Amino acid sequence: MEPGKKIKICIITTNRSDYGRMKPVMEAIRVDNRLELQVVVATPLFFDYLMGYIRHGEPVSFIKSLPWYIRARWMSFVGKNKNLEKKEQLMKLLIADGFPIHARLPIFLEGGNPRVMAKTVGFSLLGIPDILHRLRPDIVLINGDRFEMLPIAFAAVSLNIPLAHIEGGDISGTLDESTRHAITKLAHIHFPATQKSAERIRSMGENPKNIFVTGSPVIDTLIQFDLSLDNSLHSRYMIAGERIDFSRSYLLVMQHPVTTRYEDNHVEMKELLASLAHFPMQKLFLTPNIDAGSDGVSAALRSFRETRPEQSAFYKYFSPNDFYRIFSHASVVVGNSSSFIRESAFLGVPSVIVGDRQQGRERGENVLEVGFTQKDIVAAIEKQLQHGKYPPNTLFGDGTASQRIVEVLSAFDRQFIPLQKQFYESHK
Repeated sequence: MEPGKKIKICIITTNRSDYGRMKPVMEAIRVDNRLELQVVVATPLFFDYLMGYIRHGEPVSFIKSLPWYIRARWMSFVGKNKNLEKKEQLMKLLIADGFPIHARLPIFLEGGNPRVMAKTVGFSLLGIPDILHRLRPDIVLINGDRFEMLPIAFAAVSLNIPLAHIEGGDISGTLDESTRHAITKLAHIHFPATQKSAERIRSMGENPKNIFVTGSPVIDTLIQFDLSLDNSLHSRYMIAGERIDFSRSYLLVMQHPVTTRYEDNHVEMKELLASLAHFPMQKLFLTPNIDAGSDGVSAALRSFRETRPEQSAFYKYFSPNDFYRIFSHASVVVGNSSSFIRESAFLGVPSVIVGDRQQGRERGENVLEVGFTQKDIVAAIEKQLQHGKYPPNTLFGDGTASQRIVEVLSAFDRQFIPLQKQFYESHK
């Protein structure tokens, strides 16, 4: 790099969960005078991005879409959607936190099925090359294992931009693991959370000199702010069902679809919900992510909600900070989110992982894993309620990941990170 020139780090964030993990890294980059932060935000694919109306992931003809297209353009002309980004939750969070937004990447379609998921990948690959060409970053930095991140990674290396990857080397179930490992093989710089993950990256033929064990940046977030919680939270979010009294005990439930068992998600979610009827206590439900199978999980959740279960509240989203406040005070967390393994270890929250979405992932002693049978789910929740909080575990980090990542990025010099990768044989 030229002396005195800032290194441009481009971060692409695609959802609130991803942003919650990347936020401390973004903050560390923003205040480092050696680095320049660029932010690209993935958004829903609105009408005014296409010459065709998108309905449930299926484009119809231009003639049929014309009224919608004219309406979208007219609204833009009169200024009704001038601040459209402020209506989008992820954009709203970034704006509130004071981050610059250099580009929007419209990729997400309606629908929770495999076809829509694959089309989202296509829209991502169509949109990101032009953005990266315009921004000309020195490094693209992405996190984790989301399916929409794979085309972003491919586009970056296709444009000869070094790629840095956070939390590679983990193992888990579903499509996430394949995506994560594919990104690892594209990436030039690796920031795994644990030593075991670093060893897996080395076993995939990656250069040990470019692997830096940093811990997970999300632990930095948990250390940095006040986790106290009171009932004022209700006024900030839409809610269905009954309000939760956060001064009393409650279960936090979040079940995401397993993409490789698309047809089974509806039945499995119903089994989980039936298990929760055994517990006459408050329950807080969060809607699933948008992966293929989310339509089945959501349908089961809607059907359950229509029965008007007592002491049950249903939320679509929380800001990362409020999510962790709710998380940290839960008596037990139930479902299959990776947060119920990673963040729960540090917070010491009793966790019941249902199904095999997190199969093989490292975990602390606070986690019990069960299959989709009511008997096993009920027994695990009862055991965790009896146990209560666990001691904090720093398996996934000690709160210094962001600074470690920034120190590596600030020392970057392209001549020491060849774009042409080589396979390094593992010598054990």
